Amino acid sequence: MNKILLIVVLIFSFNSLVSAEEKKCRTFDIVCKTKNSVNKTIEFQKKKAGEGVSQLKKIPENLKQKNQQLKQRK
Repeated sequence: MNKILLIVVLIFSFNSLVSAEEKKCRTFDIVCKTKNSVNKTIEFQKKKAGEGVSQLKKIPENLKQKNQQLKQRK
């Protein structure tokens, strides 16, 4: 009996630790699960879009550096 109780307590404690930050949805709550996945996708796209803009801003500087390196080789 004690082993069963211990196993149940461990299962519930690990389950709550793993998904502490996620919003919990019910098993068949399609609206909640869809909303969570859409929000994660939007956050990811915003993050990557910001990285893309910063890379685009670096292109002229990189081209100038490469041009100077090629001129020095000649």
